[in-house]
Amino acid sequence: MNYEGLNDTQLWKLISADDRKAFGYSFTLYSKDLFRYGQKFTGARQVVEDSIQDVFLDLWHKRKTTNIEQSIKFYLFTAFRREIIRKLSKLRQQEPMDYFAPEQLLEASHMEGIILQQGKNESNQQLYKAIRNLSERQREAVYLRFFANLNYKEISGMMGISVEALYNLIFKSIKILKESLRESVQYQTK
Repeated sequence: MNYEGLNDTQLWKLISADDRKAFGYSFTLYSKDLFRYGQKFTGARQVVEDSIQDVFLDLWHKRKTTNIEQSIKFYLFTAFRREIIRKLSKLRQQEPMDYFAPEQLLEASHMEGIILQQGKNESNQQLYKAIRNLSERQREAVYLRFFANLNYKEISGMMGISVEALYNLIFKSIKILKESLRESVQYQTK
């Protein structure tokens, strides 16, 4: 069966009816996005990978009783966010702070990873510098909206803020990015 043409409702019906191939397809479809999102929280690759595995394992075990009302992607991002925060909180109590170095948070996110890969292009280097001016929460909101392509309602639910507050957060983030880039261009032309 070709799962690529299915919408989330159809895919979820197959998964909840014990279709392992549909479940595998959903893992293939979303695990890379979850991994990139997880790197935003920590540079500890194993913690991110374990969290992804745990979320999918839990979903498979609860497939008969779970009702995904919105999208599978939204469900997975929400469950993954809770799982990785839970794991990191537990590690904070047990492990040294190496897992939580701010440099890793900046270097590891998908958004910045793309920019670093194209580091030869000066405008991308400027954008990377501008992104560093955003708070963690701003980077998370921008990532979820523009890279994970979640809608404002989904993101606001995940982050625990109102849609209006999310609009403001993203608006301010974009404003900071524009100002940082403008300053960078002005500095270079002098």
